[in-house]
Amino acid sequence: MIVFGILTMVFFCMVCCGRKQLARAIDVIDASADYIAHNKRVIAVPNVHFIITLIVVIMWFMAMLCVASLNEIEPDAIFPQAKNIKWEKKWVYLALFMLFGILWVTAWIEYASRYVVIMGATTYYFNNSYE
Repeated sequence: MIVFGILTMVFFCMVCCGRKQLARAIDVIDASADYIAHNKRVIAVPNVHFIITLIVVIMWFMAMLCVASLNEIEPDAIFPQAKNIKWEKKWVYLALFMLFGILWVTAWIEYASRYVVIMGATTYYFNNSYE
């Protein structure tokens, strides 16, 4: 019981000493809630971002399968149903280029969606008058 009393006093001291930061955090949450209340379309941005990224990754995976099929495919010595791909140098470079491409495209999609949210927030901030 004494331990909980001491922990309560420590928590009380932390709240009293950090009340400015707590008030600022409450103001930030209040401003965020106002922004979401006035711009409900911003809720759809992460969902659209996910769908676009999913489509791009599926298309990339199918293209990567096409690149892998350009190599010589031979049956495995032990398990004939298993296949081994003997990668040629030029197709390895193409696969590495495609890996770089998927990283670049998904990063671009991610930052484009962030840009949409940031522009919506700044437009909301500068177009509203606070009283």
